[in-house]
Amino acid sequence: MKLGVQLYNFRDALGADFKAALKEIAKLGFAGVEFTSSHGPFSPDELAAYLKELKLECAGTMFSADAIRNPGSEAYAYARALKTPAVTHSCMAPDFKAEYPVILKGIADSGAAAAQNGFVFSYHNHWREFTDIDGISAMERILSETDPEKVFMEPDVCWITKGGQDPVAFIRRYGKRIHQIHIKDIADLSNYETTTELGKGVVDLPGVIAAAKEIGCLWLTYEQDYSADPFRSAEESLKYLRKIC
Repeated sequence: MKLGVQLYNFRDALGADFKAALKEIAKLGFAGVEFTSSHGPFSPDELAAYLKELKLECAGTMFSADAIRNPGSEAYAYARALKTPAVTHSCMAPDFKAEYPVILKGIADSGAAAAQNGFVFSYHNHWREFTDIDGISAMERILSETDPEKVFMEPDVCWITKGGQDPVAFIRRYGKRIHQIHIKDIADLSNYETTTELGKGVVDLPGVIAAAKEIGCLWLTYEQDYSADPFRSAEESLKYLRKIC
């Protein structure tokens, strides 16, 4: 299992100077980086070459849902060049119960489009997916009502915890559909802006890591949405991961 880092952590630095920031991120020591939909000034081949120069792998690529559902979109050019393990999007719908039929169809369409292009599609959750719909969470319904060969998961263990479920049990239950995991910690589940360095919050990270190993997870990707100093936070969190993994 490889250790990656989500580039969203460094969005301000990357926005100021993408190339220089990526070089500094490489020095942290993670095996790979997971991209958001931003690729700086680079074409697909240029970005792949720069990653190789930095001795980084691509731990994943996140795009908009529309980009993934369009088989001819530029997203797939980046995905091919970077040799991504999966193309990923999330859904920020405010009401998963009211919008469930539309959300379900969209996710199924994403899986079909990715498969058409030869890629794994991994859905990335937040906490609203664990809204109850007639006794079953929206996330569980999505996984039971989509093709397991086309719709996979990149579970975020912090948001699963915030959604009121056990991330360890979730990983074990859906392990065959999980290749990547977002590992994240949080100090106060009532405030999503209190994400913190790994090991300082309330998420059962030792249990998550044990479950990730059990299912043969390919990438354990650290994300911390909010930090006053994302580089320092990343250094501290990587030390934690190396100690416990």
